[in-house]
Amino acid sequence: MNPFTNPILRTTVLTVCVSIMPQLFFKNGFLLSYFLELGLKSADVLILLSLPSLILLILLVPFAYCADLYGKKRIGQMGIFLSISGFGLITAAGMFDTGVAVRYITSGILLFSIGLAALFSGWFALLTPLIPKDIRGRFFGTLRVSWQIFAICCSFILTYILEKRSDISTYQVILIFFTTLLVLQFRLYSSIPERHTRPASRKSLGSILGSISDLPGYMPFCAYCFLLMLATGAWPATLGLLEKHVLNFSDDNIVHMGTMLFLGAMAGFYMGGRLVDRYGTKIVFLTVHGLYFLFLCLALFRGISPVSMTIYFSLVTFGLGAAQAASSIAMTSEMIALAPADNTSVITSICMALQWGGAAISGVIAGKLIEYGILAENWSLWGLSMSRYDSLVLFSAAMVFVFVITLGL
Repeated sequence: MNPFTNPILRTTVLTVCVSIMPQLFFKNGFLLSYFLELGLKSADVLILLSLPSLILLILLVPFAYCADLYGKKRIGQMGIFLSISGFGLITAAGMFDTGVAVRYITSGILLFSIGLAALFSGWFALLTPLIPKDIRGRFFGTLRVSWQIFAICCSFILTYILEKRSDISTYQVILIFFTTLLVLQFRLYSSIPERHTRPASRKSLGSILGSISDLPGYMPFCAYCFLLMLATGAWPATLGLLEKHVLNFSDDNIVHMGTMLFLGAMAGFYMGGRLVDRYGTKIVFLTVHGLYFLFLCLALFRGISPVSMTIYFSLVTFGLGAAQAASSIAMTSEMIALAPADNTSVITSICMALQWGGAAISGVIAGKLIEYGILAENWSLWGLSMSRYDSLVLFSAAMVFVFVITLGL
């Protein structure tokens, strides 16, 4: 299946590609480096990077209800406009001292996150009528491989730029460029047809939410997604801080780790989409748990590695990116398969909100543990030197291990 032969699916892929980098900047270390360059503390950075997930948890369902009533594209277009405004404020923060910059960054992230919630609320409901069921896994795999290729190319360019120059003005120029691409996203998104012609249900939001428990298997699956994201949601920022403050990676090395994350995700999306269509989602989830546990443990035992830390963490980040991407494909495919035809935006947004909520809570807990000094600054594990960031990685690995044993899928 080649989506580029279908004009609607091609537009869908391009819409995602031009808008993906601002979202990925929250995970790939770019905004982390930018915020640290502006003088923010590690604990504050962790919490700020978790805000999009928290906002999505709170607003995704109300926006989805509005999307079903008033039109998915109308709400999505409003969301893109808010995202553009928010990213503009984040860019402008570099012109001020740390105190004022924090206010600009916080306001910008809030606007950007509210925009994402509006856009995501009806996204899968908008796409569902456009994608044949028998190729759904492969399409989402192809879609995500496409934006990963775009993201990898961008990351290589950003790594080269930051190698040469990594002052605040350089970050701002980069942010301005990708904010401009969000304007292009608005035009592409507006050309995607909204084919779901069935009149929206006039049930109240409360009655729709109350009926979810009657859907076979849906709420247990949502609980599974929440727990998985709670266990693994904070690892990108945690590893980024470990690389910055413990391993003393340069800014270009941290962006390079973001590139390895994209490469791993591309492999995970490709394999995950095909495994879902061929074997179902269960085998993918089982594989994901094993990969998460393996590579999180490898991050802890870096002290016994005979290779340089740059090479070692490139492999670790690649593996974690593959696990994260494969789980994303499986969760999306299972969510759409379990969702009913009525009130699709609200039903699917419940699952998405719980996923984002798990990631948000994970990040906030990690930030507060660091802020309040609860975690030991230095400690040892079987003779290996560890930091407070290693404590967070250990917690994630332990949660994944307990999760596998307790739920047993």
